[in-house]
Amino acid sequence: MRWRLLTSCLIALSCSVSTAFALEESEFYLQGTALFKKQEYLQAFESFAKAVQLQPNNADAAYYLAVTLHHLGHLDKAKEQYKFVVDTFPGSAAAQQASTILHQLSLAKQVESAALPKETWVKYERRGNSIEVDGLVNNHPIKFDFDTGAERCLLTPTQLKQMGIPMPSGSPSGWGAGIGQTKPIPVWHLSVDLKVGRIERRNFPILVSSVPMDTPLLGQDFYRDFEYSIDSASKTISFRQHSFAAAVVKKTAPALTVDAAGHYIFSVPFTKEGNSLIVTAMINGKNVPMVFDTGAVFCLFSKQEANQAGISLDPHRPAFPISGLSGQAMAQVGIISGIKLGPIERHNFAIGICDQANTAKPLLGQDFVGDWNYTIDNQQQVIRFTKNLQ
Repeated sequence: MRWRLLTSCLIALSCSVSTAFALEESEFYLQGTALFKKQEYLQAFESFAKAVQLQPNNADAAYYLAVTLHHLGHLDKAKEQYKFVVDTFPGSAAAQQASTILHQLSLAKQVESAALPKETWVKYERRGNSIEVDGLVNNHPIKFDFDTGAERCLLTPTQLKQMGIPMPSGSPSGWGAGIGQTKPIPVWHLSVDLKVGRIERRNFPILVSSVPMDTPLLGQDFYRDFEYSIDSASKTISFRQHSFAAAVVKKTAPALTVDAAGHYIFSVPFTKEGNSLIVTAMINGKNVPMVFDTGAVFCLFSKQEANQAGISLDPHRPAFPISGLSGQAMAQVGIISGIKLGPIERHNFAIGICDQANTAKPLLGQDFVGDWNYTIDNQQQVIRFTKNLQ
């Protein structure tokens, strides 16, 4: 299931931001600081962004923009902004504070990585084409949808209530977007202890939103430190830490190799757009970038994307409902004459076409992958496909 964060609050900032700086007062800066004190971080971000645009030499506005991004859960962007403050305003109090926070984040990352297992695995079950794993939220058991299309972990208020966990209070922390809605969805953030197999993250930020979703999403931020392999025969997902994997894999990834068991291994490159994995499929003789999405049950295109790829509608098949994060939408059936990605090739392949998909690129779903096993290697940015011997 594709889930994009427009702005979301995920991380409770542990560092103090009360240090007094010499302020060059402006309307937007003052609005931002007032909103920040009220913990209205989404509106504060908008004010600080305008202040920085109007006053590019205001180190304090640039610093508070980074802090607000940090509070809103955009950690990578916050780090970039902290570094910008350090590089652009050397010697300033803002730069010193930004440098301190960057150092704290680096130390916290090292401690967290050291506590994670080097290698582990979990069993999964199939529900249709969805991959479900068992997890614990604050020691309460719950099943998750293992979803490479979801940037963050997402639960609903109903699921929290079933586990006896209070719903976050106050105004929304941000907004999200997914299949099936035309307007952004309000989201809240909540820190929990989350465990899947031997992978455990304490005080871990998740999203909460009132969306019609039977199973919570286990998003990419939970397993961001690992490459992972999905074995369809044993129904297991194997995880290996990047730092450990880098020491045992080759530096290059040839397109075709053979392992010790005689399996052919096909390596398909991907690129990253945010946290999305972008692969290039050959569709009707054309190269088409697609999102490789374990949470998508089937391949899904917008009408424009289908037209550009030369995909024709099947007039003999009726439209069908697709489930999204805020309801259902209707999709038409399209037929791809030929689609190929690495070793996987399908002909006369049915896909969904819907303009309410709300995705930046078409989704490559699990119906295309079928019974192939695959490993996501974020270090070398390849997906390695293998197939079990019959």
